[in-house]
Amino acid sequence: MDAWQTSSVPVVEPITNRLVGHILFDDIADKVDESIPVSDLDIRAPIYTLENQHVFEVARQMLQHEVRILAVMDHSEAYLGIIEKKNVLEALTNMLNVTVDGSVITVQMAKADFMLSELVHLIETEESRILGLTVEPSQDLDTLLEVSIKINSRETSAITSSLRRHGYLVTTSNRADLIQIDLSSKADELMRYLDV
Repeated sequence: MDAWQTSSVPVVEPITNRLVGHILFDDIADKVDESIPVSDLDIRAPIYTLENQHVFEVARQMLQHEVRILAVMDHSEAYLGIIEKKNVLEALTNMLNVTVDGSVITVQMAKADFMLSELVHLIETEESRILGLTVEPSQDLDTLLEVSIKINSRETSAITSSLRRHGYLVTTSNRADLIQIDLSSKADELMRYLDV
């Protein structure tokens, strides 16, 4: 448990290779006699995932049960091994292209207005590609969503302008966008001045 920095480990029947359950550190911490077999301890119900389970479900189970490792079973219920939290985090990082160069745009919208196809269309119309996307409830209002979109381009001003023109509230901007907005406002002021 100390090596894996976990408070829970699976218990496997060695002859049948079946998952019996799991034990918690709290269940063994006060045991003075280290010769007590695991079978004499309070073994809790098994916590596991199937070998072909999606990484999102594995992450959900780890969060739900507050564990750093999770037993992995095949469809015949044979124990295959464990998956560690760090492996799940690495998989999520790869899926979301966190390490790939690009930009992130966050858009806030009402849950009822969320249409992924329209967002994809607006972004691809500006010659960019989506590398990753997350959707989460807004921390401010329960009726809103925050959609964070990782794109393959560092230049996002054309995309954010397009999203704003179509009524989306863009809540993050990169430095180039802020410069572009500042230049646009100065150009508008100059045009108003010349009209006078």
